[in-house]
Amino acid sequence: MRKKQSKKIKQKKSQKTKRKDTIYLVPHTHYDAVWVFTKEDYFYINIDLILKKAIELIETTDYKFLIEQTFLLEKIENRNPKLFSKIKKFIQQGKIEIADGEYLMADTMLANGETLVREILFGKKYLKEKFGIDVPVMWGADSFGYNAQLPQIYKKSGYKYFAFRRGADKKKFSEFYWKGLDGTKILSHWMPKGYRAGLDLQKLRKSYKELKELAATSHILMPSGSGVTPPQPETSDEVEKWNKKYKDAEMKISRSVDFFKAMEKEARKQKLEIRKGELYSGKFSEVFPDCASTRIWIKQGTRKYENLILTCERWAVISYMLSNKNNYPSDELRESWRDILFLGFHDVLPGTGIDDCYPEVKEIFRQLKNEISEISEESLANIAKSLKVKANIIVFNPLGFEIKNWTEIELNFERGKIKAIKGLKSNKEEIEVEILQSVRHEDYSLRKVRIGFVATVPALGFQTYKVLTRKPQLKKTSVYLKNNGNIIKNSFFKFKVNPENGLIDIYQKGKWIAGGNSLVLEEELGDLYYHRQILDEPFKTEGGDGIKYGSFKVKKFEIKESPIRTVIKIKGGYLSLRWPYRLLHKMKPLLWRHKFFSFAKEIIIYKDIPRIDFTTLIDNQHPHIRARVRFFTDIKSKKYNCESQFGVVERATNQHYAKQNKEWKEQPSGIFPSLNWIDYSDKNKGLTVINAGTPENEIRDGNIYLTLFRSVQMVSGDGKMGPTVPVPDAAEFGKHCFYYSIFPHQKDWKQASSFVKAYESSFRPKALQLPFENNDDSDSNKKSLPSEMSFLEIKPNNIILATLKKSEKDDEIILRFFETKGEKTKTEITLFKKPKTVKIVNLLEQEEKEIDFQGEKIKMEVKPFEIVSLKIGF
Repeated sequence: MRKKQSKKIKQKKSQKTKRKDTIYLVPHTHYDAVWVFTKEDYFYINIDLILKKAIELIETTDYKFLIEQTFLLEKIENRNPKLFSKIKKFIQQGKIEIADGEYLMADTMLANGETLVREILFGKKYLKEKFGIDVPVMWGADSFGYNAQLPQIYKKSGYKYFAFRRGADKKKFSEFYWKGLDGTKILSHWMPKGYRAGLDLQKLRKSYKELKELAATSHILMPSGSGVTPPQPETSDEVEKWNKKYKDAEMKISRSVDFFKAMEKEARKQKLEIRKGELYSGKFSEVFPDCASTRIWIKQGTRKYENLILTCERWAVISYMLSNKNNYPSDELRESWRDILFLGFHDVLPGTGIDDCYPEVKEIFRQLKNEISEISEESLANIAKSLKVKANIIVFNPLGFEIKNWTEIELNFERGKIKAIKGLKSNKEEIEVEILQSVRHEDYSLRKVRIGFVATVPALGFQTYKVLTRKPQLKKTSVYLKNNGNIIKNSFFKFKVNPENGLIDIYQKGKWIAGGNSLVLEEELGDLYYHRQILDEPFKTEGGDGIKYGSFKVKKFEIKESPIRTVIKIKGGYLSLRWPYRLLHKMKPLLWRHKFFSFAKEIIIYKDIPRIDFTTLIDNQHPHIRARVRFFTDIKSKKYNCESQFGVVERATNQHYAKQNKEWKEQPSGIFPSLNWIDYSDKNKGLTVINAGTPENEIRDGNIYLTLFRSVQMVSGDGKMGPTVPVPDAAEFGKHCFYYSIFPHQKDWKQASSFVKAYESSFRPKALQLPFENNDDSDSNKKSLPSEMSFLEIKPNNIILATLKKSEKDDEIILRFFETKGEKTKTEITLFKKPKTVKIVNLLEQEEKEIDFQGEKIKMEVKPFEIVSLKIGF
């Protein structure tokens, strides 16, 4: 009897000490810069119909509100200073919370890692200057998944907490520590009901029970809003009703940071789970992997200008350092970066908006082309002038390691100056050239000539060349290029091409490595968000697979040889009908009809470079197709590697065959995005595929697929991901040009340094013609110094240069790099002049500590996948 009474007393005590839940209702709206309305529509909706109403509620009730992105705040500051003043007041009073705080909420899977850093840097700098605040909460309301380096990026950008909607692969618990590739952890909360958990004020109890079931603590985050949804005036009344009616949980109109602080305090008393890797699962929320091939021209252009502006910054810094620090184009680069950051927005770069959103993107591309080209050319010319370089040609390498890469330049000469170009001479060697095009004066001297050659250039530096009118004296070397019909051999591999269908085979050490470059046309019944098909086979492949009626047909095949490279050109198309189309083992087709898809391919094999370059020009008039290029291998590995932002991730192959589960929001398809490259290898051999803005890939049955484009015509075909708005521009009719490369190699990607070949392909050298001084190799030219120079070298080559820029605050220089093999590395950085100070800074360029250096050299140990930023004073 006493035992039963004792048990009851303990139960009562337990009930009394049981923690009461706290619900943090966070009113907000998700801001889309563009999507199913235009940019101006969204300005009107968000400023006049949402924020003005939110301010009225804040002024008259205990209402609070969350704003995400500074792009919108900048527009309010310019258009409505009175409203901006009120927003500022309520931010400083804690009634308006800024969470996320980026310039624009980026797509974190497709944008360059440095673009993600600048989104945060621009946003947080603005918030500090205008409101005097920092932002501790990264609010991932709608980005389509999250790359594996974001914990490090966020923590090094001053964030303490991360709330997100898409990509979680586990349902319970909704709170956990997310661990990045380098080991950095950030306290995170997955929004199980998205950002609309508290949107329906009549269903708060239902939402609470669902969220409580998944919560790790007694603190419940309940976002109350949606995209372009106005505030609800009855919110305060409903919260008051709740607190009167229910005693098991107190509800507060709150800020996300209040939730995190309370949750963090309680979570310290328990062990939260640690989850590692990218958040890119469709199990509980959609991440839309097929967006990686929607409106492919946006991906191509964005990648191009991301790479160009990063290159431009590097040369602008060197020019600035050589010119007494008076010519850095800060304002021009800042405006160009603003354009890049708009491109990185999560409905711009994925291409998931209506057609009316994208004429602005084309205009941005035109502006960036002019602006970046002008800054780059001026910087490079200034470098040559500052160093008094005298030569015919100067070639610049934007990478942090020495390169050997194909280079082209157009040279112009006065009448009578040059009659022939037979080679080039650097201080080290004489090399061969290929004449690509030429125009002559009346006296037959060269007026304009375009040449190509393989340049060897020091790390982030230049190499000069003089024109040779005689045959160059070549060094003896084991490097060779031999052509025998459709078989090409160099010192790296044997290459074979089939003239009938244009398909290739590659051999190393007598063994087949890979083959293909086969176009694959598939049925496309999807929309901007998803690929869908009914057929279980392609329309057709260049190898002959697919529906019997149509076929690819090669119209023209030619091989052009030069001493330094071989170029294979193939023209043809896909015809939807041939006759006869039965008994093809007995009869050859005689009639070909209905050509809506034509192509021109160029394949380049070099003498001195182990990479194979491809250009595929497609003229598409075929609706409802997905066009991919396929490479074959006999590799059986269950995993492959993809370059991600500031690192590399491992992914599973053959996900196309994954068992379908009706409970998943989005079934696995095997489709993934990458940055510059993917690699499929085993311990003995592998193939690296390098893209130039075609990020979507899949590995299935040993085949590597790179998606070129998808032809679709609806925002959302079923109305689930958005309205059923036609988007005829997304049909991708017209001409498209695709650049990609492959690197066949022995052993795995780390041992083969696949990333080096990828960066050489993505960041090509730039050649300029200097004022013509002399075209021979006499002793007088030996006075032209320097003939080569490195401004910055980073060793070893797994430490990748990410950024070289001027500091946002002062005249010092920001150098950022990262480790890419996942290995602890002793790093040596060599500068072209001795610094005065070297400090480690975070991604906001805030100083953390000084480090030692010796002369022009900085030595330090870098952790696996670590991103390091240095601030260097000269």
